[in-house]
Order: sequence, then C-alpha cells, then structure tokens
Amino acid sequence: MRYIKSKFLQVIENEEKYFVFHSLFNNPVILDKSIIEFIDLFNIPKSLKELNSTIEGDVDAVVNELIDLNFLIENGKNERTLLQNIQQQFLTNLISGKELVRLELAISNSCNFGCKHCMHFINNSFQDLTYKEMNMSIETAKSSIDTFIQLIKKHENNNVRIHFGNGEPLINWNTIKYCLEYCSSIDNVGFSFAINTNLSLLDKKKALILKKYNVKISTSLDGIEKANDLIRVYQNGKGTFQTILKKIQLLKEIEYPIDGFSITVTDKNFPFIDTSIIDFGKEIGVKDISMDYDLVNTTLIPIKECVDKIIKLRKYANSIGMNFYGTWETPYRVLTTNSWLEKPHAFCPAFEGKTLEFNVDGSIKVCGHTNTKIGHQESINTLFDMGSSYMNLIKSRLPGNNEYCIDCKLEGSCAGQCHVTVEASIQNKRLFENMCQLMKLTTVALISEQLREDDK
Repeated sequence: MRYIKSKFLQVIENEEKYFVFHSLFNNPVILDKSIIEFIDLFNIPKSLKELNSTIEGDVDAVVNELIDLNFLIENGKNERTLLQNIQQQFLTNLISGKELVRLELAISNSCNFGCKHCMHFINNSFQDLTYKEMNMSIETAKSSIDTFIQLIKKHENNNVRIHFGNGEPLINWNTIKYCLEYCSSIDNVGFSFAINTNLSLLDKKKALILKKYNVKISTSLDGIEKANDLIRVYQNGKGTFQTILKKIQLLKEIEYPIDGFSITVTDKNFPFIDTSIIDFGKEIGVKDISMDYDLVNTTLIPIKECVDKIIKLRKYANSIGMNFYGTWETPYRVLTTNSWLEKPHAFCPAFEGKTLEFNVDGSIKVCGHTNTKIGHQESINTLFDMGSSYMNLIKSRLPGNNEYCIDCKLEGSCAGQCHVTVEASIQNKRLFENMCQLMKLTTVALISEQLREDDK
C-alpha cells in the first residue's frame, strides 16, 4: 500500500512551531519542523517498505498516527467521498428528529428600539415594528410548545430548552408569562428558559418572575455610553445606554444579575470600542462579553483592523478573567474541538438539527433571524422527510455542497459561516466576501496566539 500527503493538509507556522490540520476533518496538532519534513516525503506516493529502506529506525508508528489523522492517505483515496458518506449518515439521523433539544419562540417580531443595524429587522424586511400581528398569540405559543414536545418525546427526550426571542419579546409579556406557567404544569418534561431582550421594558415584577423560572437573560450593549448611543437607540433616535444600565442594576438588586452582554460593531461605533468596555463589564460583574461586526451590512473597516481589535480585546479580557467571543471565533472553536470523523458539526446548532423556531404565523424556521421558512406547524410531520425544505437547507450547508467554500482551508470548520449573513449576501455579495476574510484571518490570528501561548 502506498500513501500520499493529503491535499487538504494545512500548515500554519509561527516561530518554528507548526499548527497542522485537515481542511475537511480538522484534527489539529502542533508539530515541529522534523515531522513536517517527514510528511513532505509523501508528496509523492510511498509505501512503508520504501520508507524504511531509506530512513533509519521504526517509522511505522509515526506513519500510522498520521494516517489516523488523515494527514496521510492511501494513494488514490477520494476524501470527499468519505466525507459525503459520513454526511449521508448524519442526514439519515436527522430524519428522525432525535437531535432536537431547543425550541425558539418568536414571541414578538416588533421592537420599541430603532437600531438601524438590527439583523432581525433588516434580514426579514419588516417595515412597521409595532403592529399587533407581529406578536405571538397565547394559542400559537401553546400549540408550538405542544408540537415540539410531541416531537422530542418520540425519542424519549424529556428535556427542552425554550428561547424567547426575535424582536423585543418583553413587548409581548403576557405570552411569555403564560409559557412559563404552562410549561411548569407539564409533567415528565424538564424545561430551561432563555430570553434575549433589550431590557428597556423590564420592571421589578417581570424581573422577579424571570428569576422565579430561572430564565437566562441575554442583552446587548454596544460599548460604553458614547459608542452604544451612536447605534443602539429608541425609534426617536435617543440613546439607550442609561436605560439598559438601570435595568442591569435592577437585576443585580434582586440578586439575579446578567452573566454578560453582546456588542455589535459598525462603522459608527468602531472607533470607540476599546478595552474600556471590558473594564465596564468587569465593573458591573459580568463574566462574558461577545462582540460581532455587523452580520448583515458591509462595514468599511479594513479587515486587518477588525482582526487586530478582536485579538487585543480578547487577550485583555482573558488576562482579567473574562470570556470574550463572537461568531468570528466559531471556525477556530470548531477546528480545535470537532471532527467529521468523530461527530457531525455545523456553524451553529440550527444546522445540526438541534433547533427549530416557531414563528408568529405558525411557520417554522431554523433560527429566529433567518428569513428562510422550512415548513409550518400544520405540516410538521413532513418536516423531517428526506428531500424536504428543511433537509435540503441543512444539506446545502454541509462542507462540499457550497461551491463558494470548496477548497477553503476552513471548509470543514466554518461550514459557510452564519446563514443570516449568507441570506443578506444575496443582495450584497461583498458582505459574504468580507465576512469570509474576517473568519479566515481571525482564525489564523487565534492559532498564532495559541502557538505563542504554548511556547510560554
């Protein structure tokens, strides 16, 4: 048997250390120069017998380890065929629906804020943010919960995570309160809850109810006051920082503080996002801060400057014991923790078949911000059929099925980035290209940081 170096092998060097991985299967390892030179011997096919005749010592163990990583492959082996076979098994598994764990409820598609960068309203083309039909009725919420429970119980899954989201869910408080009370009355199912809210409509009564049901609260704060109030505003243009801060303090007073907040960066607030927001987070007692560049609009910020800011803030946050992350970290995280050879993975849980979103009108999506409908509650039984809109959507995002991503060094770990960005890119191709560059350069920068840390 002859072996050859995989054409998907990727090598990133930093000061005589080499981060090596497979662009389809990941499997990262850090190697020294001698092993890299050894692998290069297989630029032309070689058998172990040929190798042993030219190199002293027993090299079989090294070769076998490299074969296990798919760094070396049998000459003539088609690695994409191997990947396609694994993916077919993955899709067959999804047909059962047994991966489902999270129900997203589009509690309200309206919002009392007027943020121009909001991915939800831009991507779904909502013009009016206030009319009542954009709120989920109690009846629709109940039927959504019942339908989801029926799906997961088919596989003896008795745990459900419910997320209240979309626009500003607190606008539709009565439906949220009903859901919490209704779920508590259901026997033999364990529920956990989360809500993504701008906090402005929160009062002590609502906060205590969220605390009672242990609802994990997520919110956004786009920098300290000047940075935030440039882009996170009420519909009349007034800044929101002081309102959000007041509500964060309210939660702290009832001993139910938030764990963190997310930051969106646009051309407007980019110059004012620095380590001061990390210090502010530390001051108010949060542990997690996420930051993302606008996912649905092209920024004019040079990509290198975007990456430099990410690395600087991440390094500073970690140095004071805080977590700093964003979608830009996803390819790196997936690369270092997952492999298609061991377990299927995607850019997000929605494309791993773990999440469904039930919308106000009964339609079903894979997440709250996408505009792609995959079915309806009334036809839920056909949702998981092979060839359905749902299955075709997931299949289209698998490595190897997206022509733009073919042979990208991050093809297996990025999987085509956030689907909301993909949708927005239909009207703005430059957006996808910019975000693609951001993912690549950030991943390389994070790998370089890892190599430097390993040297310490």
